[in-house]
Amino acid sequence: MTPTVPRLERAFSTRDGALLIIGNMIGTGVFLTTGSIAGALPGGGWILLAWLAGGVFALTGALTYAEMGAMFPQAGGHYVYIRETYGRFCGFLDGWVASVAAFPCCIAFIAMGLARYLSYFYPWCAEDSVLFRAGWITLHGGHVPALGAVLGLTVINGLGLRVGRDAQNLLTTLKLFALLGLTAVGLAHAGGEWRTVFALPALPGSVWTSLGGALIGVSFAYLGWDAATYMAGECRDPQRTLPRALATGTLVVTAAYLLFNIALLRIVPVARMPGLPNVSQEAATVTFGPAGNAILSVAIVLCILGAMNATIMVGPRVLFAMAEDGVFFPRLARVHPRFRVPTAALVAQGVWTCLIVLTGSFGGILTAAVLAMLAS
Repeated sequence: MTPTVPRLERAFSTRDGALLIIGNMIGTGVFLTTGSIAGALPGGGWILLAWLAGGVFALTGALTYAEMGAMFPQAGGHYVYIRETYGRFCGFLDGWVASVAAFPCCIAFIAMGLARYLSYFYPWCAEDSVLFRAGWITLHGGHVPALGAVLGLTVINGLGLRVGRDAQNLLTTLKLFALLGLTAVGLAHAGGEWRTVFALPALPGSVWTSLGGALIGVSFAYLGWDAATYMAGECRDPQRTLPRALATGTLVVTAAYLLFNIALLRIVPVARMPGLPNVSQEAATVTFGPAGNAILSVAIVLCILGAMNATIMVGPRVLFAMAEDGVFFPRLARVHPRFRVPTAALVAQGVWTCLIVLTGSFGGILTAAVLAMLAS
């Protein structure tokens, strides 16, 4: 009797998909980009329009991918769509760049960002705290939480879809409450003002030029709206689940971003924003006093962990899909008989990511991640 080959478990619901998208999209971008946007758009109303435009663009992409995901309900996301559209060779090139560079470099960059924020609380997590040096490998304090987060979240996702899904749902719920909590406090703060929040003053140059410059930072904050498509092979009913998850997740993030920026504009005068290194930090300090920096750092750490877990979850699905197609190492197509996840692909991604963390600098990893995302 031929043994049954283990397959991926279809246990991903619409709610899970929406929370995965929200968790993947809400990272550090919304906290760090408003100052640069204010430099291009000196007016609260223009800034809000830029965030709304970014949400509309993300929604159009999400709805397009929703249709593709419904047509090809397989693990792998955009790798599958490019393979079906342009052929196996183009699909291989895209999947190779995504699996070898884009996903692991993004995870490594997020992990090192986590270490930087933890250094506010624990100075030994700083990159200048050298713990061990041997040849071309240097282990510093920042590597400890970064590697710990990568390995810990990889193990969690290796224990089954339901475990990884539940961890993602919890992290996303916590980060959404943190963002909305900061927003509510900002909107209710007694020292804020509404007069300039929605102002649309004349721009110094062309409207389209100014909006184009502002949308660079906005677009970064909206990355991740396609996360659920990588899980199409594990959705209970992909023809219904994917469109609803993609639309719901993108709309929730758009609304949360708009409300958060309204709170920022109410607390920090838009004229001051371009000169501030971190507008969110300034708003938190005004709102909470000396504890504002710590409170904001906790919220950002939650956002970082949620985005990291989402990326660790979806990345191996590309390796798995390529291996199933016979264009990558066949072993990576193996599904664990008990946990029913692509364990080999998860382990391969985790090991490669740890090597990137150990051998790359923060700026170098960011550059590699950006170039890989542009190429894939």
